Amino acid sequence: DRIVSYGSSLESFLTDVKRIAEQGGGSLGFRKQSLIRGGNAANTASALARLGARVKLFLKTSHIGLELLKMLMPIDVDLSRVRSDGELSMTVAIELAHRGRLCNVMISDPGSLAHYGPGELSEEDYIELSRSDYVCIFNWTSNLEGTKLAEEVFRKIKAKGKAKTFMDTADPSQRREEIPELVEKVFKPTLLDALGVNENEARWYASALGCSAEDPLACAEELQRSLGIRVDLHTVEYSATFSSSERSLVPCFKVKTLRVTGAGDAWNAGNIYGWALGLSPRERLILANAVAAYYISSLHGEHPKIDDVARFLEEQARLLR
Repeated sequence: DRIVSYGSSLESFLTDVKRIAEQGGGSLGFRKQSLIRGGNAANTASALARLGARVKLFLKTSHIGLELLKMLMPIDVDLSRVRSDGELSMTVAIELAHRGRLCNVMISDPGSLAHYGPGELSEEDYIELSRSDYVCIFNWTSNLEGTKLAEEVFRKIKAKGKAKTFMDTADPSQRREEIPELVEKVFKPTLLDALGVNENEARWYASALGCSAEDPLACAEELQRSLGIRVDLHTVEYSATFSSSERSLVPCFKVKTLRVTGAGDAWNAGNIYGWALGLSPRERLILANAVAAYYISSLHGEHPKIDDVARFLEEQARLLR
């Protein structure tokens, strides 16, 4: 993925784009551009591996895409199930200021992800998946076969009776007509253990259940109550988790935000890792918040190792004294 830092506001960006178009074309200068690993699955895998998890990535890309993964991913990520006989998935994320905070506008070409259905996985893939403790699916939004993929993969995994399942769909608004089918077929406790959402995603899925609340906490709570699955919510101000037995909310750490693209992936990694460690809901949220805060404030956009997280938490505790 290419991250483009505009260095000004949305209004200034739109004005500059219009000016250049009206003059017949030209160059739009940016403050900074960087190339990072992507998209959601690869980014989350990277963050999990840095924390110390053993991660195996399943996806389809091109030969160039596989070489980029080898260059940009931590060496601990197992790429043996990555197929390189497809098309490269690419994203340009433009980061700019809007309403007092940094936000990103992503322009994506999903490549082979657009039609990554159950048939793309071999019997050997399913055997490897069945050996996992956690099976996670990301970016349903870009995958037109995403509902079929999640339903089939989670069904087969649950038949083995071992792995916990997690899903983060990304922004579903472009496929709003398909949300009810996804909710009905995949968001159920027999297939999905935990759903990760941001405030926007929580509202979209709650609305599919007839909930008109704007408060993301109310939306996430309604999702858990109606669907019977755990719902993990992350926002710029706080994170929260809702299960049948417990509800927890933890404020985010106050850090200087240098980037926003990939923050949700970093948060998901911390959340999943804390889950695997058997942390309490509150402890799990603190870990997830710390991983995300470290990433967005890192000068070079690095994911933290567990020792980095420990030092970060010690520093935050010192600042509060």
